[in-house]
Amino acid sequence: MFSNKIQIPLFVENVQQTVEFWQMLDFVVLDEKEMDGTTIAEIAPDENAALHLIIYDRNFVEEQTPEVDTMPPQIMFFSQEIIDLYQKMQSLPIQLGELLQMEEGLIFNFVDSDGNYFVVSEE
Repeated sequence: MFSNKIQIPLFVENVQQTVEFWQMLDFVVLDEKEMDGTTIAEIAPDENAALHLIIYDRNFVEEQTPEVDTMPPQIMFFSQEIIDLYQKMQSLPIQLGELLQMEEGLIFNFVDSDGNYFVVSEE
């Protein structure tokens, strides 16, 4: 049986810059290590979150294992406090889409420091 722990690889140009981006959004660094000359970081919304993003250096992975698809994942986050989160993100240097009212509730998108799009939906 599968557990509810999810690790999603995110391949980026600059691991440290990406970690700092997510820390602005209150993600925590669970682990950061050097391996074969590159840095790998594991981050999550909080220490108990089921979702962990594993941040890898895209160029290193493409050189070492060219068969790995390093395209960004399509991730939708959920928030019970979406208006507060949106307002916080407005005060940060983040490319942010409009806060839209959809049938399911409020929704917006944002772009990380590497140009990857993410969606946040009201829970």
